[in-house]
Amino acid sequence: MIISPPFLFAAHPQQNDAMTTADAGNTVVPDGDVCTSGMLECEPGNGAYPVSHNLGWHGGPHLRAPAEGGHPLPVRAIADGKVVYMRKTDTTHKPTLQYRNVRTDDGCVVIRHDTEIGEGENAKITYYSVYLHMQQVMPTLAVGKKVYRKDVVGTPGQIYGQYPQIHFEIVCDEANLKKMIGRAPGPLGNTPARTDAVYGDIWFFIPRGAKLFASEPHPFRDDDSAPAIATLYPQPSLVPAGTSCDLVVRMHYGKDCTLTTYRQNVDLSWSVCGAMPAERDAEYDLYKRAMALHGRFTDSSIAAIAAGMPVASPSAIFEVLRFGRCMGDGIPYGARLNHWRKVKTPDGDGWINLSKAGVRVYSDADFPEWAGWSFIGDDPTPDSLCDSPTIKRWLDVNHAGHVSHADAVSALGTDAIRERMARAVCRFPSEWSRDGLAARYGWLKSPHEALANPLSDADFNKLMDHARDLAFWEDISDPDLPHANELWHLPPTAFIRNMKSCNWLSVEELAQCLPRRSLTGQISWNDAYQRAIVHYKSVNMLRRKYLGDSMPRLLHFLAQTYIETGVLSLMNEGGAGHGKPYGPFYGRGYLQLTWPSNYEEYGVFRHLPNIVGLTYSDARITATSTHEWSNGATPRRWFPRFDPVTIASNPTDAAESSGMFWVSKHFRGKTNINRAADLGVVPSVVGFISWLINGGASGYANRQQFAALLRRVLMDDTSPLHEETITYPPLVPSGHPTLCQTFPPATVPATSSIQVSYVPQIP
Repeated sequence: MIISPPFLFAAHPQQNDAMTTADAGNTVVPDGDVCTSGMLECEPGNGAYPVSHNLGWHGGPHLRAPAEGGHPLPVRAIADGKVVYMRKTDTTHKPTLQYRNVRTDDGCVVIRHDTEIGEGENAKITYYSVYLHMQQVMPTLAVGKKVYRKDVVGTPGQIYGQYPQIHFEIVCDEANLKKMIGRAPGPLGNTPARTDAVYGDIWFFIPRGAKLFASEPHPFRDDDSAPAIATLYPQPSLVPAGTSCDLVVRMHYGKDCTLTTYRQNVDLSWSVCGAMPAERDAEYDLYKRAMALHGRFTDSSIAAIAAGMPVASPSAIFEVLRFGRCMGDGIPYGARLNHWRKVKTPDGDGWINLSKAGVRVYSDADFPEWAGWSFIGDDPTPDSLCDSPTIKRWLDVNHAGHVSHADAVSALGTDAIRERMARAVCRFPSEWSRDGLAARYGWLKSPHEALANPLSDADFNKLMDHARDLAFWEDISDPDLPHANELWHLPPTAFIRNMKSCNWLSVEELAQCLPRRSLTGQISWNDAYQRAIVHYKSVNMLRRKYLGDSMPRLLHFLAQTYIETGVLSLMNEGGAGHGKPYGPFYGRGYLQLTWPSNYEEYGVFRHLPNIVGLTYSDARITATSTHEWSNGATPRRWFPRFDPVTIASNPTDAAESSGMFWVSKHFRGKTNINRAADLGVVPSVVGFISWLINGGASGYANRQQFAALLRRVLMDDTSPLHEETITYPPLVPSGHPTLCQTFPPATVPATSSIQVSYVPQIP
């Protein structure tokens, strides 16, 4: 699933994940933050989600369009989908659209999105995005037509005289909400974490009574106060009775690693009680850390008990460090692996075992309550007045047991309440349904503390005429559309923020990433789609484990992979290594792993079992044959290690071996190509990564071309060009101040250019 806000700038700095709410009419575009600048929500009382000042339900926020070049930005589709409803803006100045003598535009588009957030049927979801009050709807749109993320669907218009704004909603039915969050709507409680979708931050629920230690225990030990074993001696728990309350620790990776601790408040919300200093470069050093922890199971400290003891592979340890649990690799029966982290608690700072029995591990894909998510479906009334006991309890900031109108208005303006509302997924009827319109709003005619003056019959009828002309739900052409009274409304800003860290590519999204026309030749859409079917699962697994949530990293990885694999058409090097010094250990996998030394490193990393029998798939490898281990190194015998062919024949090994190479690559005294990828999506960085992967000029121009194409597909680039000429530096950017000081001699002209064609996604 790839998603973006409905407003995007033509050229935007590299994004981060922060999002905020801006004052209506006083919006400021935050520098370098595409999510925030594209989701400028109006204040409570002026079109906020999910309730108004009079406690009426409101299905989505009013968004103020940011300006670029003195003009408001156009409205764009947030994700790939299909138009299921559109209404052109009325230009006849209908009186019903001049409600209270101010103009409200009625241009509207509804898009159905069918996508994936992980592996398997339960991770396939459908939701709808609604764009209303547009001044213009694009004339090229039509019901049933496919639209793509970033396609312009219209221009912002007026909402009760306020310009430029739109009303924006994201909705789904309960069946899809269950698949989206991995459970029935409600708190996680003791619900097991989902495994089909894992993304974003990792959350550890730690029951009270956890032991806390001053020094990092050995990963063999699950309780460092236990009696000594071998040369591992006990240390006392800093809190003899264990931690005094339930805690939640959020583990956030983004180059560094930050561990933040939460505790529950009296009102059942969760708030931060402290954070440890960031572990610098922790994400970049995951491979080194995994190898170091693996080494501790064979070092002298436990030599007396280590003989024959099963040990988790470095790959499994890598997954535990990254996800708090094993995702693809398992821990052998009888092996011990404990995940110790130093965290801040109300009882002091110390090392806690995050894999101890009773600790539950989740991710952002679980929409946990301690991340602020709540699911409000307790309004028993069918009208548009919010009678949810949960919402009213939130607004009762004085704990008086009753919420007056003044209390509600005051509470809605506080940061704590706004933060709660910003992640509230709510079930209530759509305001855009004609059916039952009078009954839904009839409460506006009766005395109510939220209404200074109830509406007269005449004023109510004017409101009904206005609402009827804006309504459209019954006109939507989609057999799966939820009934207007059965809608779950997703808070758009929080939903988009959450899903931007998912980045699970569907088959069609990966197919869009494959160039239909490039220096390597032409590929039909059908060929691209078939290749995506074969590779999308392994590419997603590789991205999740080794590249994290970063789209630029995936972009750089794919740009290199395409030239190595003939745009995902093969998993092994042509010529099978004949005439090459590495011989049978020729290039295999997504990054064409070569030389026995790299194959050996991968086997150690994954704990691949030795071959059964004496025969390898390649006759050049025998039980006694020796092979040059690396370029110029002394020949060694490969037997009895695994059969190298598995890296080309097994998609998991093709992906895992390439991911390991990516994060273990040494350069300039550092490790991990993600360090370079995080410098940006620019030709100089593409050049440097090309040198790290290939070491020469093979396919260098192609790699630059692929990166330019992928920037258009995967990033929030909104350039309307169908083709462009890019200029790129020598193979290695000798002048880049961040990458390194000295590079090998350039092997291509000092400045080169190439034309990049952007063929439509599906011809």
